[in-house]
Amino acid sequence: MTNCRSFVSSILLASSLGCIAPPAVAAPPDCGPAGTRGDFWEHRVERMAQHHQKIHDALKLTPDQEVAWRKFLDSEHPMARPKPGKPEDWAKLTTPERADKMVERMRDQQSRMFERLAALKEFYAVLTPEQKKIFDDFHAVPPRGKHGKPGPRPMDGASPKP
Repeated sequence: MTNCRSFVSSILLASSLGCIAPPAVAAPPDCGPAGTRGDFWEHRVERMAQHHQKIHDALKLTPDQEVAWRKFLDSEHPMARPKPGKPEDWAKLTTPERADKMVERMRDQQSRMFERLAALKEFYAVLTPEQKKIFDDFHAVPPRGKHGKPGPRPMDGASPKP
């Protein structure tokens, strides 16, 4: 009877460890602070370059439009990677000082966004109506929700446009 109980408890212990251990083993090796995720930023830059090349090829820009295109692309690079700062430096600050620093960073980001918007408007102004349509189609919001989940259905019963 004792052998049976010890056998059953051993089986239960082994199966519970089997359920708990895989997530711990499968955890990504780099779970550090934001901004230190290895190849993420390199991958993002590569994907954006591919996206820009597709748009450039589809628009068939004239030499006159290339200047505005370059300025538009150059306006994006300062936004590529945030600099989080050292945790030790943030830990030395008081709560109001940290809040002030966050507001300052937010204002910097906002000013970069305004510069990007100005470059976008300048580029958009030199496009022909056909090129504007192509550019708008490249930047249209897909009819799906976040992470590939279906979005809300239309109220009138019509299916969403693909």
